[in-house]
Amino acid sequence: MNPDSRHRTEPRSSGMHPLPLRLVSGCLLALAVAAQDPKSPATHDAAFWRRCLAREAVPPTAAEVPALLVELTAMLASPDPEVRDDLAFSVLAKWLGRNGCVPVEQRRILLANWQAGLRVGIGDTSADSVFRRSFSALCLSLLVAHHNQDAWLTRSEFDALFDAILAYLRDERDVRGFVLPQGWCHSVAHTADVLKFLLRSEHLGPAQQKAALAAIAAKLATTTEPLVHGEDDRLARAVLSLLARPDCDAEAVAAFLPEAWPRPGREAPTLAALAQQHNRRNLVLSLSALLQADPRQSPSLATARAAVAAFVPTRLR
Repeated sequence: MNPDSRHRTEPRSSGMHPLPLRLVSGCLLALAVAAQDPKSPATHDAAFWRRCLAREAVPPTAAEVPALLVELTAMLASPDPEVRDDLAFSVLAKWLGRNGCVPVEQRRILLANWQAGLRVGIGDTSADSVFRRSFSALCLSLLVAHHNQDAWLTRSEFDALFDAILAYLRDERDVRGFVLPQGWCHSVAHTADVLKFLLRSEHLGPAQQKAALAAIAAKLATTTEPLVHGEDDRLARAVLSLLARPDCDAEAVAAFLPEAWPRPGREAPTLAALAQQHNRRNLVLSLSALLQADPRQSPSLATARAAVAAFVPTRLR
């Protein structure tokens, strides 16, 4: 598993004050989202979705797409790993690909539905509600990846999504990786995936670079369970996306490394403290390995390699 503003002046009617365009657009989008309630019951069986994944499958028509996307979004909340992962996510990934069949207006409805999905049951630590939240994050990574290839997100949409993802990273308490029989929960990894693409965007601002690094460091500092299902690598890849930017804030990266690295404890160890140390250490070491393996040569990556190479040996002594 591994994804501006366009202003126009509205004509005035005599004796009436027109609603602001942004408010009108927001109301229309809200109506569209309400009409495409992701809780709608499924109407297609697994065989239908498997046929959609076949190489020779004919893409759905424009008239069919909206209802099918509602159904797929509902399937993301399923505790059945075949329904959620093998079928729903896989079909969405195919249809949202570069040559996909989902038009921009439908992507915007998905954006609203999946952002809302990040908050459903937030605070639960071991309930099936995690699947909707986590797979909403993973699917949002598809939208941002598509935008990075063929821009369609406005700056305000990007900013709202960026803030929603950082809030989700902060507030998600269910950090389970793989569980039986439900399969992948993987909220931390899926959030890292959407961050990876957000941090590559042309919309990303200097303050957002610092905010993303601070949010990642804070997540590791407050997670009291060991992350042992590849989350460190996924988070490191998100950080790598930032380090590869020509406008990467080198000072922010230099401040991030000691913030992310575990601090020596002076009290008797606890399981929670050991988990925090494990998670923080592994992120920095994964980032170091990725930087060394990355073949790209750029001033920003050279600066990052030098900073990490100077930092890590001093902490491993």
